[in-house]
Amino acid sequence: MDDRLYDRLVFAFLIVVIVVQAVFAAFPGIDLAVSGLFADGSAGFGWAQGVPVLINRVLRSLGELAVFLLAVWCLWGGMSGVLHRIDLRAWGFALLTVVIANGAIVSSLLKAYVGRARPANITDFGGSAAFSPAWQVTDQCARNCSFTSGEVSLAASLAIAAVVLLWPQLATSRAKRTALLVAGAYVGIVALLRIGLGRHFLSDAIFSMLFSGAVALVLYRVLRVGGARRAFDPRLPIVVLSRWIRDVRSFAQAWLKRPT
Repeated sequence: MDDRLYDRLVFAFLIVVIVVQAVFAAFPGIDLAVSGLFADGSAGFGWAQGVPVLINRVLRSLGELAVFLLAVWCLWGGMSGVLHRIDLRAWGFALLTVVIANGAIVSSLLKAYVGRARPANITDFGGSAAFSPAWQVTDQCARNCSFTSGEVSLAASLAIAAVVLLWPQLATSRAKRTALLVAGAYVGIVALLRIGLGRHFLSDAIFSMLFSGAVALVLYRVLRVGGARRAFDPRLPIVVLSRWIRDVRSFAQAWLKRPT
């Protein structure tokens, strides 16, 4: 991505941020209206029982596993020399996008201090807390609050990083459209589940996506990902793992054949 394209992308992103903020500031009731589509009046959220809960847990666990494996890969790869500096810039971009967007901004800062009650906990849907608009600091929640969504920021960070790193290797327009569709579907399903379960408002999900996008844009320039992603090889972990398995098998065979 050249500088002019990057600058246009940043400009477009800022416009989106301004529009989204303006819409939710002017019409905070959008959150109640969207959550109300999934709520049975004051009886709570029907999705909080059954299959949607299981799907949500599976997607969250897969995302957390991906981050854990990514962290182990970056740490081991850097210490062992398997990953060179240019490789670390690419893999580190993916890891840092998650750590900063999800870990620092969303989970450690916003969810801890904004105090927005989750949809299932407000009086409109059978709870005892009061509804508060996005960005309004309140005391309606003490910990692990609604603004913004950790699961959505995790999914968005992983999806954005994957698309950015794989983009130069997608040779056709069809492949690029497919990648965008899969990434968008993944994030969209996670967001839909969080809203449908009564755990987050629409604004929580959208702002989490925007935080992930903002962090990715900054890291793209800081880590010089434009050059690193051209040398990025997503097959490298599989190649290394296959080599380990082959070496272990050879060692085991040699050990079993040793003279007694």
